[in-house]
Amino acid sequence: MQRRFSSPLPIVIATCFILIVSALQAHAEDYPLRPYYPEVPIITTDDLLKNYDDTIIVDIRSSFEYDVARINKAILLPLTSPNFGTQLEQLRPKKDPTPMAFYCNGHSCAKSYQAAQLAVSLGFKHVYTYDGGIFDWIDAAPNLATLMDETPARSDRIIPPEEFLKHLLDPVSFEALGQEDNTIVIDIRDPFQREVMPRGMAVRNIPLDPLLNLVVSRIWTEKRLFFFDAVGKQVRWLQYFLESYGYHDYAFLEGGIRAIADDPSMVKPVIETNRSIVSDQEMLLKLTTDTRLDNTDRKVLSYLLANVKFNNYIVVNLKNTNKDVGVTRDLLITAVKKLTGLKYATHSIMQNTLIVQVDPRIAWKGLVGGKTWQSKTAEFDKAVKK
Repeated sequence: MQRRFSSPLPIVIATCFILIVSALQAHAEDYPLRPYYPEVPIITTDDLLKNYDDTIIVDIRSSFEYDVARINKAILLPLTSPNFGTQLEQLRPKKDPTPMAFYCNGHSCAKSYQAAQLAVSLGFKHVYTYDGGIFDWIDAAPNLATLMDETPARSDRIIPPEEFLKHLLDPVSFEALGQEDNTIVIDIRDPFQREVMPRGMAVRNIPLDPLLNLVVSRIWTEKRLFFFDAVGKQVRWLQYFLESYGYHDYAFLEGGIRAIADDPSMVKPVIETNRSIVSDQEMLLKLTTDTRLDNTDRKVLSYLLANVKFNNYIVVNLKNTNKDVGVTRDLLITAVKKLTGLKYATHSIMQNTLIVQVDPRIAWKGLVGGKTWQSKTAEFDKAVKK
């Protein structure tokens, strides 16, 4: 009787298929955002190392994150910068064959993908996302990285995730312990983010730049410090400064203010009804006689001036522009870009939110001529490069 042997080929194919699927699943877990940006070209750590000298590397994070850790030759261009595309073209013409790679904080940071996606949509060629991020780079090429002003970057100074987690407090614990003696609670959000505040505790509002000066001066080393931000991400970088300058008794609100924003028992609205909007008359006269503005521009500007927050910020939800502003999203953005080009305002767009900062001389909620007004006016002039 002739013996029949089943062909091993189906088993081999099945085994290969399982291995391929397993590898793809592991790869997806390592880089969870890649499937959501299939049109974005990727550059690996090895390839970026090989082409380091010939690649334009763009850090699209905040200046604060850049100051903590960065790739040495990286050019800082935050994704939220006004006229991001125009500034990008100043770095390299759209069709120039020189590779351009964007990076941010790591495998689950969407900003590097968004920057590359935006660049592609604007017509830039040869752009890539380096989604390994700053920590993969420090691990692979410490001599080409800076961490807390040290080069080579010392991997032993990278704060492990578990050490960060030790300093997180859930909202209930944060509220209870934040009211104890010798505790200072600090809100590090930008002014335009302050729609609500935690209840039941005294809070100091100190944005990151002035806060770092205070941290470096070590005036609070004997205090317990509690910090919160918008979504729990900025505090991760603040921890490097706290550890470097001898702070040990500190905590962060897990998830930032977003974790409690919808709970009226834990937050209260920021009310500014006691602050009227004032303007410089000479600037208003210039604005009203500017023939470069059309009716849509003036309608948008009127809305912005009527909704100024403290420190002259306006936040617009781009999903509701027809209802809130009375113009379409495209017309609103076009008008704001024109106002920015004419140096009446600066703006940035983060996902579906438009953030506009108008010239303090056009609209200011507070005391005109005071130190804060002078500081913000100088800051605005610097931003528009007058």
